[in-house]
Amino acid sequence: MDYKLRHALRGTSLWGGYLTDVIKDFEQKASGRVMSYLRKNESFERENLHAFRAELQDLGSTSPTIWALGASSFEIMKRGLGGEYEIGRLPHYSNYIGREGYRAQVLTILGVAPPLGA
Repeated sequence: MDYKLRHALRGTSLWGGYLTDVIKDFEQKASGRVMSYLRKNESFERENLHAFRAELQDLGSTSPTIWALGASSFEIMKRGLGGEYEIGRLPHYSNYIGREGYRAQVLTILGVAPPLGA
């Protein structure tokens, strides 16, 4: 379903941006289970946030706006990084919505008018 993200971001200020997971090396796709694990293993979340900060430094980012995909990612980012970075939230591309509907949601959040005829 990641094709919807590519479609939604084409032609926006986020096109060509860096995309990564904030929680790495954790083989669980159900966000509820991830969040449950993180609540019980706070040090694992802190370690991942530390690694994420290091990634940003490696990229040479000085004051990035971070866009979280989905509620769980946003919660993690706000909790761990909210005092350091501007963090926005986009719906996750796996949501049950068509490609055009997803793009419309993303464009609205980004404050971008859809192209004429779209």
